[in-house]
This record gives sequence, C-alpha cells and structure tokens, in this order.
Amino acid sequence: MDFEKELETLLEKNQRVVAGNFFTVPSPERYPFQWLWDSCFHALMYASLNEPEKAKAEIRSLVRKQHQSGLLPHITFWHDTPNSLPNWGRELRGHDLNHVFGVAGTSSLTQPPLLARTVVELYQKTNDMAFLTETYPSLIHYFNYLHTQRTSRWSHLPFIINPDESGEDNARRFDEPLTLATETTDSDHLTRRLDLMEKLSLCDFDTKTCMRNHFAVIDVSFNCIYLDGLQAMSEIAALLGKSLTKKQLYRRISRVKKEIRKKLSNDSIHFYSVDVRTKRQIQTLDWTIFMPLFAGLVDSEGAEILVEKLFDKKQFWSEYGVRTLPLTDAAYQPDTGFWRGPVWFAPHYFIYKGLLRYGYTAEAARVKNKTKLLLENDGWREHYNGDTGKGFGAHHFTWGGLYLAMD
Repeated sequence: MDFEKELETLLEKNQRVVAGNFFTVPSPERYPFQWLWDSCFHALMYASLNEPEKAKAEIRSLVRKQHQSGLLPHITFWHDTPNSLPNWGRELRGHDLNHVFGVAGTSSLTQPPLLARTVVELYQKTNDMAFLTETYPSLIHYFNYLHTQRTSRWSHLPFIINPDESGEDNARRFDEPLTLATETTDSDHLTRRLDLMEKLSLCDFDTKTCMRNHFAVIDVSFNCIYLDGLQAMSEIAALLGKSLTKKQLYRRISRVKKEIRKKLSNDSIHFYSVDVRTKRQIQTLDWTIFMPLFAGLVDSEGAEILVEKLFDKKQFWSEYGVRTLPLTDAAYQPDTGFWRGPVWFAPHYFIYKGLLRYGYTAEAARVKNKTKLLLENDGWREHYNGDTGKGFGAHHFTWGGLYLAMD
C-alpha cells in the first residue's frame, strides 16, 4: 500500500477553494466545511508530503475568520448564506447562533489549540520566518483569548463551553456535566449539546457569567494541547525576538503546569477533567489519561505506569490500537459508539508523540504500526472497531494521513 500516493489522492479530492480561500474538508460527504484542528492535521500532512505552500494556505484560511475577541472558530462554513450550505442535518452547531460575534459563516465554538505547534513544525521544515511573522498576531490573539476569556477566578486553566470544543463530541467524560446517563444514545447526546448551544446564545456567550452556569469543563486533553501550544508560542516569540512576550509566556507556562498538576490530579500520574461549576474531578477513565505524556506532565515513574496501562489488553490496547474507552467501561461501544470505544487516528498521533517524548521509541512504533494496520485493513475511515479493524463513520476521511506525520 503506497500511503503517500493514497494520501495525496485523498487530499486532492478533499481540497476546496472558496473566494480564494484554500482548505481541506475532512470528508466530502459528512464534513463538508473547514474545521480548526482538522486543518492543523491537514497542514501537518501537507508538510509531510513536502507541500508546504498548501499547508500555509490551509492555515491562512483558518485564521481569516478569527473573531474580534480572538476566538478561532471550530467550523468555518465558507458559504455566502445559510441557504447555500450543504445539507448537514441538525449539526450546524452555532451557524445561526453567532450574531453576538458579528462574524458570518462560522461557529461560535473553538477546538483544541493545536495551531501554534503546527506553525512551529511548519517553520522547522521550511525556515520561513515571514510565515511566522504573518501568523503570529492571530496566534497571540487566540492564546490571549483563552487566557483571559476562558479562565475563572478558581483556575488559570481554560475551560470548554461545549463537549464539541474538545474535538470528541460525545465522549463519556462529558456525561456527568451534561447530566446524561451512561447508556445515552448518540442522538440524545447531540440533542443535549444543541440545547446547550441555544442556552449559550440566549445569554450572549458571556464567558464570565452565563457559560459557567450551563457548562464549563477544564478538559484534560484540551489543556495538555494548550500547555504544549504555550510552549510552541514561546518558541515563536523567541524566534521573532519578542523577549517581553517570551517572558510572559514562560510565566504562564509555569502557572498552567502547576495548576494542571494540582487540580486535575491526585497522584501526579492520573489526570482527570474538572467540572468548573462543581469544582469536582470527573473521574471517567478514557484515552485522555495518556495525554500528559504529550504535554510532559509526568515524571519517568509516572510515564512507566501509564505505558503499562496503555498496553493492557483488558483495558485500552486492542488488536488495532488504542480504544477511546477501556473494554471494562459500561458505555463501551466498539462499533458505532463514536468516541465511546472505537479507535481513532488523532489519539494515536498524540500518544505516539508522547511516547517519543519519554524515550519509548519501540512502544511508539507499535502505535504507529497499528495506525498502518487500520488503513491496510479497511481504508480511510473515521473510526474503527479495535478488535476487528472494521471502519465506521465517514468515508474518505483524512485523519489516517497522520500516519505520515508520525516521525
């Protein structure tokens, strides 16, 4: 199987240009718009294929619809009017609720802040200082938004206002904050999230008041990516000679590390998301317990414990990779559970990077090989049954291209 050739063909099929804006859709049938962290993944893929200009064009389109507040929307629709949108069922997720931002054609939510690390990786491949200079204002505006508008007096860690902002829409760890039962269906979960969007719209998305009254979770995965993003921002600030900003970012990095360790963990090894409204840890065991490896939050002993847990076949490790929920969880659905059991490529990518960070090169290779096996077994699908390798969800889905970004 020629992965490079197949990925080139797939990305070419999924590329779009609207009014001069270049972007790549995750799947033509199911996801016909531009998504925030998907575009970061796509940029990494283009860089791996030695197509840096496409990677940079993807990023430029992504930041073009940045809100005045600094928020980068998780979806940009790139259509002139709602009537011209492709049929997307109930999942517009804020397209008609963004009036308070005054930005047409986007959602009112964000997604994990992977963009700064993506820009750094592009720079490492291209040495394009002009692109760093070009993107820096949008990046610093976004990270300042997360710092000032998405934190509370109780914590310096940014909270998400809807499960969709984690990138894992129906993940098990959000059942408790949404007051949903373990056996909830995906349709019921979506209904609750759409209801939440209506409530947020009614209180004008005021981050300092009404959001925390409805839903506010300090998500482990989001904050691990945020911490790594701050580290990437400090690298960019240093390259651009912005010494004062670099010092400010260093202080923020130190504070965020301390807060994650203090408020999201009881033993400095296992980290859990926290409901801001109750200030309680949501002690749901899912794949995000491995994200501290990506962010460098555990010591060598903690890393060893997590690696042992990762490869436990009775919990997370399967024939085709890492389950998003352990086999023992009552909500585990390996086929159509979406983020409630199936194997996904993004977790593989973050776990792979985390294993390399701690020197577990052979273990990282095992994760990468499982990623390859999924593609060989059932092609470019959205997610997979970890025991059979059967693909589910969207067809012609791009995330398998992260295999080439695992280097």
